Amino acid sequence: MATDGLAIERRDATLLVTINHGDDNLFSPAMVVELLGQVRNAGDDPALRFVRLQARGNVFCLGREGARGEGPPPSPRGIRTVATSVVALNELLQTTPLVVVAEVQGDAAGLGAGLVGCADVAIAAEDARLSVPEILSGFAPTVVIGWLARTVPRKRAFEIVTTGAWVEAETAVRDGLLTEVVPRDRLAARVDERIAELDALDATALRDAKTFMSHARAMDPASAAAASIDALAVSIAGGDA
Repeated sequence: MATDGLAIERRDATLLVTINHGDDNLFSPAMVVELLGQVRNAGDDPALRFVRLQARGNVFCLGREGARGEGPPPSPRGIRTVATSVVALNELLQTTPLVVVAEVQGDAAGLGAGLVGCADVAIAAEDARLSVPEILSGFAPTVVIGWLARTVPRKRAFEIVTTGAWVEAETAVRDGLLTEVVPRDRLAARVDERIAELDALDATALRDAKTFMSHARAMDPASAAAASIDALAVSIAGGDA
């Protein structure tokens, strides 16, 4: 399937998503809604196991249309509508039972950084960078903070959102925003390899692991520890646990 700037197709057990929308690969509201719906539906398909996010061009995605203040000022209702869709997409990438793999061939900022940060596996070219530049336009990146504060240490998250500075790929690995960095000419092949490694695992066990990780996010440590016992019993013994 395809919408303007976004191509989505099924390849074996993978939902392949390709961003191709101008020089900056900015997301339109329609692209956010389309990706949200496609990933949500894919999670209900037992034959699908992965979502692979990739992009065409020199950058991965530098955000969404209108985020830099170009064009007429949006209405509060318009802002809420777009923000609601973006937040839902960020949450879905983290909670879908499918493994989300980001293939980051170039810079990612704003919404693009969210796609990378909310993926389960994010492999980047060695010259790719990440940025949360919203504060440079005069507003707090609260949507980003919603997921970033759970991904990197608090002080590091504060530095990222209050400077808007580019984060080099190797630093992003140390921060936990990227899984690994490879030479650009090895990127696609390494993503293929990583998906193949995951595909060799038991499909149900992999889905259960992803699902429990998403549930544990909202639990305190003691509750997560207690819940893990029942989850393990069900995983091993099935419905008779």
